[in-house]
Amino acid sequence: MPPELAEAVGPVLAILGVGSMILIGMKLRYTHLRETRLDRGGKKEMEQLTEDVAALRDEVRLLRQDCAEMYERIEFAERLLTRGQGDSNESSG
Repeated sequence: MPPELAEAVGPVLAILGVGSMILIGMKLRYTHLRETRLDRGGKKEMEQLTEDVAALRDEVRLLRQDCAEMYERIEFAERLLTRGQGDSNESSG
C-alpha cells in the first residue's frame, strides 16, 4: 500500500471507528433506558391497565343486567298491551 494512501485512509478509519463506538454506546444507553422505564413505569402502567380492565368488566356486567331488566319490562308491557287489546276486542264483539 502506498504511504500516501495509508495516510489518507488512517483518519477515515479512525472516524469510522469512533463513530461506531458512539453508535454502540447510544444503542446500549437506549436499551438501558427502555428497560429501566419498563421496570419502573411499566409496572405501574400495567397495574393501572389491569384495574381499568377490571372496572370496565364490572361496568359491562352492570350494563348487561340493566339490559336484561329492560327486556323483561318490555316483555311485560307488551303482554299488558296485548291483554288490553284482547279485552277491548271482546267487549266490542
